[in-house]
Amino acid sequence: MEKIFGDKKAILVLVLPAFIIYIIFVLIPIGYNIYISLFRTNLMSPGIFVGFTNYKNLFQDATFIKALKNNLFMVVGSLIAHLPLALFFANMLFQKIKGGNFFQNVFFLPCVISGVAVGLMWTFVYHSEFGLLNKFLELMGHGDLKQVWLANKDTAMFCIIVVVMWMYVGYHMVIQIAAMKSIPESLYEAAWIDGANAWKRFTCVTFPLIKHILKIDAVLIITGSLKYYDLVAIMTGGGPNHATELMSTYMYYQGFRTLKYGYSAAIGVILFLLCIAAVVIANLLFRSEQIEY
Repeated sequence: MEKIFGDKKAILVLVLPAFIIYIIFVLIPIGYNIYISLFRTNLMSPGIFVGFTNYKNLFQDATFIKALKNNLFMVVGSLIAHLPLALFFANMLFQKIKGGNFFQNVFFLPCVISGVAVGLMWTFVYHSEFGLLNKFLELMGHGDLKQVWLANKDTAMFCIIVVVMWMYVGYHMVIQIAAMKSIPESLYEAAWIDGANAWKRFTCVTFPLIKHILKIDAVLIITGSLKYYDLVAIMTGGGPNHATELMSTYMYYQGFRTLKYGYSAAIGVILFLLCIAAVVIANLLFRSEQIEY
């Protein structure tokens, strides 16, 4: 095996099929999307080359600006909701508490459910007449707090962030638990002998040694927040009055409802550039040294 991995030709033969698939299904579609974004076209007739006009029109489009702001709000909200909460649960379950494996499965379960099914379920939870949330508030004697949660532009976005948090916190928690389990037990034993309490062990041992995984986790959270579609499409459709419109839902609307594929492709390019920027920013924020045990 070592002989094979030391042979550059053998490595090329092993990597080439995956690389070809990557080119066909990732790089070529990205390039074609960038190409289409320079045209005014419905894909059923010859397109008209318009250069960067689609991009110029995007930043003069009030709905797109609203969708962009909503996406950035979703990114910040998801980071605040996911990263600290997942880290808290991960550290708690890492302590080998009774039933820890059971709770890991319970927290992880929502992320394997279809986003459409989750959206439908929470739509009923938030329903203004027979929804579980309003019924709960009524039973607790706070009927005055009842809302039309998803039809209120002031609460709809927060409601979606709560659903995203419920769905994906367990996923990020499992990633962080896996990182914690890779830390040698001897480091914790040394910290315990030195008299470090649980908080000191977390801040001086656990957190610094999983920082590189937190960077990856942050990238997943940010890029995922930029690409959300199914939950919003099912729960609000971008409403009310574009209060929950995201770039993904607006891209779908422009491409498949109004057949402005060039305009829709331009939104996709902006989304792609934002994902790249998110990776760069996460690398800068979570910069860490190489770890050797």
